[in-house]
Amino acid sequence: MTKADSTVTDSAPGAYTERGPVVLIVVEPGLDGVFRHVEGMIGFLLLQRIQVHLAYSSRRCGDGMRTLVERVRATGGEVVDLRVTNYPEPRDLWALFKVMGMIRRIRPDIVHSHSSKAGAIGRIAALLMRHPRSIYSPQAYYGMAKPFSIKVWFYNWVERILGRYGKTVAISGDEAVFAESVLYVPVKRITIIHNPVDSNFFVPPTADQRRAARTALGVPENAVILAMIGRMCWQKDPETAYAGVSPVCKANPDLLFVHLGWGKWKDYLLEIGGKLGISQQLRIVDYTNDPRAFYHAIDGLIVSSRYEAGWPLVFLEAMAENLPVVAATGIGMSDVGRANLSHVWTFPPEEVPACTEAIKSWLASYRQASTECNHRQFAIEHLSPQRCFGAVLELYRGHFSRGSVSPFN
Repeated sequence: MTKADSTVTDSAPGAYTERGPVVLIVVEPGLDGVFRHVEGMIGFLLLQRIQVHLAYSSRRCGDGMRTLVERVRATGGEVVDLRVTNYPEPRDLWALFKVMGMIRRIRPDIVHSHSSKAGAIGRIAALLMRHPRSIYSPQAYYGMAKPFSIKVWFYNWVERILGRYGKTVAISGDEAVFAESVLYVPVKRITIIHNPVDSNFFVPPTADQRRAARTALGVPENAVILAMIGRMCWQKDPETAYAGVSPVCKANPDLLFVHLGWGKWKDYLLEIGGKLGISQQLRIVDYTNDPRAFYHAIDGLIVSSRYEAGWPLVFLEAMAENLPVVAATGIGMSDVGRANLSHVWTFPPEEVPACTEAIKSWLASYRQASTECNHRQFAIEHLSPQRCFGAVLELYRGHFSRGSVSPFN
């Protein structure tokens, strides 16, 4: 996803006859998994004829957010650019005043904030305006799985204070446990609603689509492809994936390891690939806003994250595409091995030998092709937008004050 300076200006609300609660969404950043979650949720709400207003930041967003801004405006929603980023700065005070002004003008029934910076601004604004219904989706708490530092202490302290107000929507049991045990968020204020995936959008390829996808990617039709998708950063831990796959690549000349990603680590990871001796079997591909063709080209996905808020979108999309997955069982994904998924091989995070063994098991299963994968059916039954975003809508309407919607209920 490409960062871009926004030329979008604030807009005034237009006429709209709503059939449900009026919702103000506050979000930062406007890219990566946070954006894609918000994009899907807003799309769902608009289809339900829910009036949506949006406060976002152009300082960390891509083309997709600008498109979403125009979509919200087209339905009569007010849109405000907060022009903040993810670290504390004096500008945050002006952003707070902007959100308070939005609450005063549009009188939303719900203020729903996503991720740490938006969560602070949105919840403080709702508190100062004495707004009765504030909802917060952490989208992975900053302090999850990180070693102690002053910055981690500060973020945890802010979350502890604000977590006593409104409702927190965790996307996994692990995120809920962190909120309760580390941040001391009262249990009565936590609801678990899993991320959904659109299985009508992510669909297994036809033979022609698979050939075309491999041609576009520039890989041989008969190659076996294990892929990684995500930011090139500490959280996603690509080093373990690279080190884990290297002995399997050396023993299997037809195996390619392809990394679809973005971030500052590209040269660093290419250097690691060279040191591991897999340069000829390694491809690093720039991220695309529509990864479906990439999924069509690959045979399996590896998720090596040190932590996630819950099952990440790439994991869910691979499931909808009926792809097998090799996955680290860090915080947020500790339950993937217990979900009765037929083609998931797990390993403890940061453990390279265990990662290698999991990849070997995946490859052996792929070559045998002896059992049918149940991932797509699982996604359809348990992780549909109607089920998961529908639970968010019920929370807005006040009918979902306790409980959870996850793959295990």
